[in-house]
Amino acid sequence: MTARVDETGCGRCFDAGEVGLLRTPDVPVPADLARRVAQKHPSHWDDQPAIIRRVLPQLVVILAEGEHESDLMARGLAAAGWPQWPGGQAQAVAGFLDAWWTRTLRTKSPPIPASEVFESCVTAGSSVAPWLARWETEEGPIARRHLDESVHRWREELDSGDSPFSWWWGTEAEGRAAWQEVTLWLAGRGQ
Repeated sequence: MTARVDETGCGRCFDAGEVGLLRTPDVPVPADLARRVAQKHPSHWDDQPAIIRRVLPQLVVILAEGEHESDLMARGLAAAGWPQWPGGQAQAVAGFLDAWWTRTLRTKSPPIPASEVFESCVTAGSSVAPWLARWETEEGPIARRHLDESVHRWREELDSGDSPFSWWWGTEAEGRAAWQEVTLWLAGRGQ
């Protein structure tokens, strides 16, 4: 996939060469450019979904390898509206997110904490339900340790009622409702 041929991008954040690269098929996009593209607000692009599809191959590698600020890059996915993309494209993104989350829950020392991957998947999908459902099925000691560490990391938010979904794409009320769903789930698990 490429950006539209008439994509101009934000001239302050991306130079003409970078935008030209995003319009060029079959040329790898440098990781730094993919990261910056995914982190920018949709207002930086004429067609943000096309831009995200262009950097998606590099973006999933960056995320899987443990890039910090993954929740900010996940916001770019959410803003691109990937669930409304054509079936195969949407399924590929959903499949990656599910595999990334599942692998994290089963890995003793993942590249980034499980809480960050969870927050990123929630942000990307604008929903907590599928990620909590996966956590529910992962009953081994590694997933349990990740849950305990996440609760510890979220302690301040749990005590204050603030949401850790700092890059939520949607309304503030939706972000609070998602966090409320997490807190109810945790309470049901005795956390």
